[in-house]
Amino acid sequence: MSRLESSSLDDEVIAEYLLAEPLFFGRQSNLLEQLWLPHEQRGSVSLVEAKLERQRLRIYELEDEITELMTVAGENERIFRVYMDLIPRLFECTSIIELESCIRSTLQQQLRVPAVRLILDARSYPCAASPESEQLARLYRERMASQMVYLGRLGKEEKLRLFQDSLVNSCALIRLGEQGELGLLAFGNADGSHYGSGMDTLLINQLADVLAQILPKLVTQEQNSDRGH
Repeated sequence: MSRLESSSLDDEVIAEYLLAEPLFFGRQSNLLEQLWLPHEQRGSVSLVEAKLERQRLRIYELEDEITELMTVAGENERIFRVYMDLIPRLFECTSIIELESCIRSTLQQQLRVPAVRLILDARSYPCAASPESEQLARLYRERMASQMVYLGRLGKEEKLRLFQDSLVNSCALIRLGEQGELGLLAFGNADGSHYGSGMDTLLINQLADVLAQILPKLVTQEQNSDRGH
């Protein structure tokens, strides 16, 4: 009986030994040419070839990851530029309708956001009281009880009430004002996975901050204009 056969070696013991002795194959370099591993396409390969192949595969994976990151970075830069061009134009708007239209047309044309809504909260602006006010209260209660931003899906009735479009399958809802007291900005997309919990909300939060500065002034202007007439 050989020394190996008489010992109680098993895979786990061998693996533990090799992990504890990372220089083993350096001391026994001739083994690298004698040991072979099964290979699906080539039948078997040496340990050196197996290691090189794994390194090549890892390089391919890293190249794919870098390509994906560059693509995402390029898209993020494009979105950033659209928002930066949009924000100065919002300060030039003279009415709530014009403000909403400016946001909608820009995002639809340049970012392909199919649905955009801007709804004032009647608690801050009684002049904006409408069936939509009840809708906001329900959305806040059911979807945004403790958060300023909601990303995800809506029920069929919620979609119809908010966007008048059942084709919206995911949305981003952003409350406006420090406590969300001014109203709601809503984006909708037909892609059910377009808006999700892992999405970066930095830019839409910045847009919401800008709207929180603009809305009170526009509402005051419209109220004064109505009194003047």
